[in-house]
Amino acid sequence: MVNSAKDQLKTGMRPQQQIRHYKAGEVIFEEGSTGRELIIIQEGNVGVYKDTPEGKVELATVEKGGIIGEMALLDNLPRSATVKALQNTSTLVINQLAFHTVMNSVPVWLQSIIKIIVSRLRDANKRVDQSALRDKAHGLVSLILLLLPVHSKDINSSPALSLNLLISEGFFISRLRKKEILKIIEQLQAKTLIRTVVSPQDQSDKMIIIDDPEVLRLYEEYLVLKVQKKTFKEASISDDAVALLSNIAYVAQKSGVESDEGTMLMKTALIEDLSDKNPEKLDKKLLDLRRKNLINILPSADDSSIIFRKELLIRIKKIREWLPKFEMEVQ
Repeated sequence: MVNSAKDQLKTGMRPQQQIRHYKAGEVIFEEGSTGRELIIIQEGNVGVYKDTPEGKVELATVEKGGIIGEMALLDNLPRSATVKALQNTSTLVINQLAFHTVMNSVPVWLQSIIKIIVSRLRDANKRVDQSALRDKAHGLVSLILLLLPVHSKDINSSPALSLNLLISEGFFISRLRKKEILKIIEQLQAKTLIRTVVSPQDQSDKMIIIDDPEVLRLYEEYLVLKVQKKTFKEASISDDAVALLSNIAYVAQKSGVESDEGTMLMKTALIEDLSDKNPEKLDKKLLDLRRKNLINILPSADDSSIIFRKELLIRIKKIREWLPKFEMEVQ
């Protein structure tokens, strides 16, 4: 017992943890096999493969720090894919006893949530071909936006993601294959929504740079609308309406007052800035903007107030600028 305790202190390992080494090409586990271990990649990388009628298909690459086998450990169902070492690889193996020791230390309600999430992930995997993720571009764009807040790196003041990370998470979250991800990345580049550069830290990896995440969010919204055979309602706003909104934004910047509802400015201040100072014509245009929920108007005996949100004008202008690129067909 004393020697065992000393060995633990030397290695930093518990008895329920092991270091395993695999040579390049060696299979770590097979699809359909029973899994009772969670595996953390410590050195090297592994490939994830799925059996299909056409043969084995590479789904993802998992690199140092990545985790495999977690779902089978949680729900005791067979492995959902085959994993093979792509180069000499070292792994830390956490067995069921060690995992459940940690699980038993967390509140029962949290254990229940984890089990429910795993069950739903399994169900989602079974239904993936019939689900909304059938739109692979939408799935990948959603994943990029999901990963950005946690995993983004700064490259020349723009957020960027590791392509290797995206390929790995693309399989585990959206069940996208590596070839599918690379094809979608090319399409997004062609639309100038993203660009790629070689990673400064790892020459074998690329970084996906998203210069304007808001534009990518608009593209995600566009893909949802496209499935519904709809488009942005802002796309139908006339040039005259956009011009008036721009005038309102300009005057609001100079003399507006910020409120919880937006920037408030007086109608008289707006009239002074317009070349056409006809108040009746302006009232008609303002009422049209209010009907479209683009502004709000607070009537007053002396002077009406206009409430305007500058974020709305930014959104409208971005939609008008980017919609042709969203609609562009890319081979």
